[in-house]
Amino acid sequence: MTGVLASVALASARVWACLRVQASWRRAIGSSWEWIAAALAVAVAGLALVRGQLGAPAAPSVYVFGLWLGFELVLGSVVGLAISLPGWALVGAASESAGALDLRADGGGALAVMIVAASLAAGLSLGLHAPLVTGLLGLFDRFALASPTLWLPTLAELPSWASGQLAAITALALALATPVLLTRALVQLCLVSLGRGGPESSSLTAALAPGLRLAAGLIALGAAWSTYPEAFARGM
Repeated sequence: MTGVLASVALASARVWACLRVQASWRRAIGSSWEWIAAALAVAVAGLALVRGQLGAPAAPSVYVFGLWLGFELVLGSVVGLAISLPGWALVGAASESAGALDLRADGGGALAVMIVAASLAAGLSLGLHAPLVTGLLGLFDRFALASPTLWLPTLAELPSWASGQLAAITALALALATPVLLTRALVQLCLVSLGRGGPESSSLTAALAPGLRLAAGLIALGAAWSTYPEAFARGM
């Protein structure tokens, strides 16, 4: 296997492992998301290759390549699970909204899928996928391809590395939380105002409130991310 082909395969595996665990897309699309994630992973890996981010690692044997592939899948899965937390929150909020309407099991599930799909469609229409692609490409700068020994510091560097990571994570958490909290507060204020129209409107707004709050928060977060994509990518 040539170096270029090996780098594309390893990069595709990392991105695929990251994408396949995204709960919101899996909920909206179903089992087909596995294949769609694979196609998107190959496209992102090709873009990274064109940008010169991959290099050309030459595996001395099939065993070493398999070892590299395993590390890339683990890394992609860990990063993917970390960034899928908002997606899990969206799925939970959609299910809570559907359950609050006292629909049948099949009807509630369909409504939850519709809420998730509508939230994702709103994000795509606003162009929020662009900073996500930037973040995926940034993974190849933060974690060198086929070099798992470089992903973590040595024991001598561990204290300074840990303190630096803690400060960066705290700053990132504040940056992520600020637009979400402000938007949720605004949406909650609007929902309270709409709920004063009577019992029927109050019950409807109470049922849809979790999904609306979370969808608005995610859109606000995506808008902030799209404004400063490189800063968020570095933080991630």
